[in-house]
Amino acid sequence: KSFNLPRFRADQILDWLYKKHVLDFSEMKNLSPDLQNKLGERSEVSVLELVDVVGAGSHARPFEHSGARRGAPLQNNRDSFKYLMKTQDGHMLESVLIVQSGRRTVCVSTQLGCRIRCTFCASGKGKFGRNLTAGEIVEQVSQISRHIKEPVTNIVFMGMGEPLDNYEATMRALEILTEKWGFGLGGRRITVSTSGITPMIEKFVHDSRGRVRLSVSLHSSDQDTRSHLVPINKKYKLDELIKTLEKIHKTLKREITFEYTLIHGINDSTKEAQGVGRLAARLGAKVNLIPYNPIR
Repeated sequence: KSFNLPRFRADQILDWLYKKHVLDFSEMKNLSPDLQNKLGERSEVSVLELVDVVGAGSHARPFEHSGARRGAPLQNNRDSFKYLMKTQDGHMLESVLIVQSGRRTVCVSTQLGCRIRCTFCASGKGKFGRNLTAGEIVEQVSQISRHIKEPVTNIVFMGMGEPLDNYEATMRALEILTEKWGFGLGGRRITVSTSGITPMIEKFVHDSRGRVRLSVSLHSSDQDTRSHLVPINKKYKLDELIKTLEKIHKTLKREITFEYTLIHGINDSTKEAQGVGRLAARLGAKVNLIPYNPIR
């Protein structure tokens, strides 16, 4: 409107941004050079620099700096690729691409570091940097989709940071990812994982109208053990968390997943398994078991 241009120009720009994943206004070929320049003076398309890609799997390939955005099509077996990106203020963030059975799932970060500081997690070991903007969250998806030359099919908010601790940016990113004018992904293809900030879980489910999948980092069915592993459990106790999830399950009939990192001698006992089973049964929840990757 401020440029006194017809509405269809906005539709064209949104298509370039969220469907074609361009990283510069000059790539928007159906816009005049004059309009490209005007837009460039007013705003930015890209705020992240793709620095490196590390692959793990039988078809993993090294990252080529000269062809950072000319990736080859991926195979449909199980592969994972870790993407290192740099923000404009010089911070590094990581995203992960997981390719399995025709799905291309991107694990996005929502913060630089994490304030939750789970004892087994690398993200909370260093100094907390800042929240990521909605633009920085969604551009992780654009950068990866552009690199592999294929659309991303699923997104999980399970990278660096606690999504519900960066609530406004997370919700704005979800809007961009799900709306037709944005990435156009179905809400059932997106999962938001939380460590258990109970009041924000209720707000999140209400504001997202239950359209996005919810995952909770459980890691123990015992109050004391979970408090050791996930310190925020001291503030938002396990019983309170489960009651909230039960309410959500009964009201919205939505599926809940528990993320459970298995740590030898800490939370891998038969007693723990039985406890987790009982909690999952109350909620009709799935349990996603994750092998622990040791960190320094």
